[in-house]
Amino acid sequence: MKKKSIEVFEAFLTSAIRYFKWFVAAAVVVILLTGVYKVDAGEVAVVLRFGALTGSEQQTQIKQPGLHFALPNFIDEVIKIPVEKVQELTVTALNSTGDTIGGSIRKKGYVITGDSNILLLKMAVKYKISDPIAYALYVNDAESMLNGVITSEMSTLAAKTGVDEMLTSEKNTICARTMQNAQEVIDRLALGVTVTNIELTGIVPPPEAVEAFDNATTASVRKQTLIQQANDYRESAIPQAESDAQKLIDDAKANQSSAVAKATSIAEQFNGLYGQFAANPEVVKNGVFRARLGALIAQSGRTVVIPDGESGAPKVVLP
Repeated sequence: MKKKSIEVFEAFLTSAIRYFKWFVAAAVVVILLTGVYKVDAGEVAVVLRFGALTGSEQQTQIKQPGLHFALPNFIDEVIKIPVEKVQELTVTALNSTGDTIGGSIRKKGYVITGDSNILLLKMAVKYKISDPIAYALYVNDAESMLNGVITSEMSTLAAKTGVDEMLTSEKNTICARTMQNAQEVIDRLALGVTVTNIELTGIVPPPEAVEAFDNATTASVRKQTLIQQANDYRESAIPQAESDAQKLIDDAKANQSSAVAKATSIAEQFNGLYGQFAANPEVVKNGVFRARLGALIAQSGRTVVIPDGESGAPKVVLP
């Protein structure tokens, strides 16, 4: 009886061991399958094994898109980083959320411009992750640090710029310089991000100064309008004046040519007549006298009697 019980127990133990092996094998397969992970397009991944980065060089540390294998979650931690995604951050640290900036002014957000005016600013920042290892491992809150850096650089530049320039002509320039200066600081801090664009989405005076700013803006617009009108008039008046001047010059040259030609003709006639006069003065003199007298009589339209010498008796009747 005792022997039979031992045989039964041994059979049970053998069966249990066999099933346990299958259970262990299945558990191992499940654990291994949990280590398979996928990195999507536009992403990369890094793997931490007991908190330390795996891989001896950057090429093996950064996992590119595709299927990869890691040890179970309690050993390896997979961190995915969207390196191709353009991320957006709204910066409102320089914009007061209250109705006014009076009272506890130190707790309100604003900038002081180079001409001692106050403005409230909102910015939209776009950035991409350029160093996934630094971004994932060495920065606890990249967006907060990015917010602080950009806020600081914008405040510094605004303090060197007049309010009119901030509102109009220098708006885009200020954003570009802020982005450049902020990127230099970001690189020194090794945040692992690249700022791709900064845009001022809100730039307004504090509520207490809205009316004064509106009046100044109206005056500025009026000024620009008058300048544009003056420029438009100049663009039309100068070509017209140049055209009129050229016409006067052309007319003067034409009159000069005509006068010179007429004088030349008269001079040539005179020279020809003078040659005849030198050869036969009396004939030329009488001919000229008759021609001139005939022209005068033709103009008078009357009959003229020429007295003969001192007797006064009519001699010639013209015409």
